[in-house]
Amino acid sequence: MRLLARVPATAANLGPGFDCFGMALDLCNEVTVDPEGEPGVSWEGEGADELPTDGSDLVSRAVRSVAAEAGAELEPFHLHGVNRIPLERGLGSSAAAAVAGIALGRRLLAGPSDGSSASDLAHAAARFDGHPDNVAPAAFGGLTVVTDGVVHRFDVADAIAPVVLIPSDRLSTRRAREALADEVPRADAVFNVAHGALVVHALVTGDLELLRVALHDRLHQQVRLAMVPEVRAAFDELGRSLPVCVSGAGPSLLAFTAPGDSVPELTDGWRVLRVPVRPTGVEILEV
Repeated sequence: MRLLARVPATAANLGPGFDCFGMALDLCNEVTVDPEGEPGVSWEGEGADELPTDGSDLVSRAVRSVAAEAGAELEPFHLHGVNRIPLERGLGSSAAAAVAGIALGRRLLAGPSDGSSASDLAHAAARFDGHPDNVAPAAFGGLTVVTDGVVHRFDVADAIAPVVLIPSDRLSTRRAREALADEVPRADAVFNVAHGALVVHALVTGDLELLRVALHDRLHQQVRLAMVPEVRAAFDELGRSLPVCVSGAGPSLLAFTAPGDSVPELTDGWRVLRVPVRPTGVEILEV
């Protein structure tokens, strides 16, 4: 019996919600595990020519971590990934790998009776990946806020139509985090708390005008945008007419429109994807 995991891309932070806000996007990686196939790993799509095929990839490691935690052994299998989430672009590719691997590992061990909840899965994937703001929406779908290890999920209004803008540049999460200050002024922290509350309200109610104000941030976006001047120029241009934020650690941008609205044209080298909010997280199918 082959198992297929379908897991969404995620946009973390959403402006002022640094390290705690996340949103699932309907741009999904698919990972198939075949216990009867020739043992090995293969890839297609994003990063297919650079991801390891020796079992050291994040998905395979996450699958094995489940067995190790349970003190069990898994039979050899073939793992094949179809990647649609770009690597190192701030769209949660590593979190998707962790969530897919944990979910597949649990299903391989427990079979159809696996009773893991989205909360259990998010906690396990966060321990493995270290980014709860990304793994939460990958597990739950929708808009998520993580606080003290607890995930709170919200539905995003149908009036919200996200647009992902992906540059050719990459920016690793490690490098983007190292650039941030260890301490921030109290006024900046208060600013982000207030604007974070408005982000949740605006996304749930579909208030795009409020969202333009709410997405302002003082903790991370300007530092990260300074590392990629072309992206900063696009951010400033888009911000004149649309709500926009850095997606995760960047350098991708996430803009918000009403359904059917257009976005300003950018210079060559950008991919523009209209990607709805995905209301559900990872799913495991028998194929």
